[in-house]
Amino acid sequence: MGTHAERAITGAFAGNPFHVADGPLHAAEAALAEVDIAAALTRRLDAGDLMGAKALLLAVGHAEALAAVDEPSRVLAPPRVPAALFARLPRPRGAYLRVVMAAARCHRALQALAGTSARVRALRRHVWSACFGDSLLHALELEPLIRDHDVVVLGETGTGKELVAHAILAAVPGAHDGRPAPSATINAAAIPETLIESELFGHVRGAFTGAAEARAGRIRHASGGALFLDEVGDLPVHTQVKLLRVIETNEVHPVGADGPEAVDLRYVTATHKDLVAMVDRGVFRQDLYERLAGHVIRLPPLRERPEDIPAIGRRFVETHLGQARIPGQAHRALRWLESPEAQGYPWPGNVRELQNALRNLLLGLEPGLRGRGPEPEARAGDVPSAIAAGGATMRAVQDWYARRVLAAEGDNQAAAARTLGVDRSTLKRWLSR
Repeated sequence: MGTHAERAITGAFAGNPFHVADGPLHAAEAALAEVDIAAALTRRLDAGDLMGAKALLLAVGHAEALAAVDEPSRVLAPPRVPAALFARLPRPRGAYLRVVMAAARCHRALQALAGTSARVRALRRHVWSACFGDSLLHALELEPLIRDHDVVVLGETGTGKELVAHAILAAVPGAHDGRPAPSATINAAAIPETLIESELFGHVRGAFTGAAEARAGRIRHASGGALFLDEVGDLPVHTQVKLLRVIETNEVHPVGADGPEAVDLRYVTATHKDLVAMVDRGVFRQDLYERLAGHVIRLPPLRERPEDIPAIGRRFVETHLGQARIPGQAHRALRWLESPEAQGYPWPGNVRELQNALRNLLLGLEPGLRGRGPEPEARAGDVPSAIAAGGATMRAVQDWYARRVLAAEGDNQAAAARTLGVDRSTLKRWLSR
C-alpha cells in the first residue's frame, strides 16, 4: 500500500540503510520533500494499515534525525507530523522518537569507519543488523529481545573494535525525548584484578580498605543502555563467574552490600584474543562466552582491505593537520598512501601503525615500518643451555619464556599476558613459581 514515493522513503530509511545504493537513497530524499507525510499516514491509518503507517513514520523520523542528530525536538514534529496523528497510533511520539534518534546516532558512528571496500561495507551492514534487526520496526517491537542479545567484537589490535562498540552503544534507544541511552565503558586489561569487581559491580562504603564512599559501578551506570567491556579476554576467571550471574539474573550485587540491585542493559564486549581457544584451554568460561557471543562481529585487518588505506590515511591527515599548512608534507603523505610500499605492507599494527607512519611522514621522516630492515640474528647465548640442548622441562621453558616476554614488554604484565595468550592471573602464577 502507498504510492511509489512513499515506498521509496520506507525502503530507504526504515530498513538497513547500508543495504541501499546511492541512487535509491537520493530518490527517497527527493520523495521526502514532495510527499505530504501527514496525508500519507492518515490514509494508511484509515485503511487499517497500522504496520505500514508505523514503517513510514519510522522512515520519516530516521531521515529527519539524520539531518538533526543533536536536535530531537525537530524530529517527528509538526507541521510534517501533526501531534494529533499520534493519538491514532498505539504508542506516543516519544516511543518512535527514541528509536529514530538511536538509528541516526548509530548511522553517524558507522559512517565514521573510513573505507569503501566490500569488507567495510559489509561490516556496516552487519553492525546495523545487530542493533536494529532487519528494520526499525524490529527495533520498535522487539527492543527487549535485541537488548538481551549481547555482542562480542573480535579483531586484531588496531582494527577499530572500539569504534564499532561505540556505534552499538549509540544504537540503544534512550529517553522518550530523544536523548541517548546511558552507557559506560571499562577496559578489563587496564584495571588491577583487586579492583575489577568494584569497578564493574560497585561497592558500599567501608566494603574494603580505602572504600571511603559508596560507588555504583559501571554496570549500574549503564543500566537502561549498554556497557562496553573492552579486553574481555583479560577478565579474571572468578570475575567471569560473577558477571555471568549478573547477566542471567539482571541483578548486580555491589561488593559488601546486603542485597542485589536490579539492572537492565545490553553487554558489548571486545577482544583481540581467540576466545574459543581460551575456552578450550579452560581460561575463559564457556557459559559466559556463549552468553556474550549472541552476535559475533569480526573486524577485517588492514592487510585484507588495502584499498581502504588511502581513505583512512586521508581522513587522518586532514584531521591531524587542522588549520596547519605545511607545503609538501601533506602531499607527500597522501601520495605515499597509494605507493607499493603502503599497499603491499602487511600492517601488523593495523590502523594504529598506519597512523604512526603518517605522523612520521608529516614530520618529514621516513614512515618507519616494521621489518623493513634486516632482522637481527638470534644469539644462542640468549637461551639457557639446558633449553638450547633440549634437556629442560616444559615448566622451565615456560617460566623462562614468560620472563623473557615480560622483559620485552617493559615489565608490563597486562601486555605480556596478551602476547602470551593467557590471562594475567596465569602469568602471575608462572612468575611466582
